[in-house]
Amino acid sequence: MKKIFIVLLAAFVFAAVNPTKSEAKVMYDGAEVVKGQTGKMTFKKDIKVYKKNSDGTFDSLMVKRNNFFKTYEIEKYDGKTFYQMGQYRVQATDLVVFKEVPIEIRSSFYNDPMYININRDNGMGSYGYYFLRYQLTFLDNGHVDHCFSDGDEGTDCDRYLSTDFKITERIERKYGTRYEITKNAEGKGVPLKESKTEKIMEKGSIVFVKGLEINGYIYVTDDLEGNDALNIWLPVNVLKSVGDK
Repeated sequence: MKKIFIVLLAAFVFAAVNPTKSEAKVMYDGAEVVKGQTGKMTFKKDIKVYKKNSDGTFDSLMVKRNNFFKTYEIEKYDGKTFYQMGQYRVQATDLVVFKEVPIEIRSSFYNDPMYININRDNGMGSYGYYFLRYQLTFLDNGHVDHCFSDGDEGTDCDRYLSTDFKITERIERKYGTRYEITKNAEGKGVPLKESKTEKIMEKGSIVFVKGLEINGYIYVTDDLEGNDALNIWLPVNVLKSVGDK
């Protein structure tokens, strides 16, 4: 017993003196960057920002000039840009100073990153399109190119701002796995909550996996064999696995 006690004591002392190292912080421009962060924001003067509550009312928060805030989600539509600052949503104006975290740093938090176009105003009709890392070229000026062969015409490239992309993890799902919908849910044409709802799927319906999980959505169909099958994206949190096909 005495030997066991000494061994345990030595192990305790070693652990106290040599604690397990945590993952190194990711730093940019003098501040820590976290997963999902797109940039940081300051304001040129004291300003009110707002959040919308579930009952439709709004809460406001007065933020002080030059105070720095992490920003996360970005929305772009009707020529406007909106930044999510925690629970508060801020429209880009001359009073807002936004500094983007480079897309290479944003990507480093993901094992298999997928890039979803969140800009509804880019004129290419590609809102919600998603790309793998090897399909994109990151440029030094904050732009991203997606290039593709156009047959005998050569190679064409679509150019995006790096803030046009939401980055998420790419997760493989077994083709044909059956899921039951646990509550009425909005079926989307692309894996973005803000996108158009294609169909309300009823609780108890059965769907089959037809693709990946991206951004909290799984690509499913209501009929694996049918030519007129409905193919949509459904939130993971409304699906319960009920086995293979």
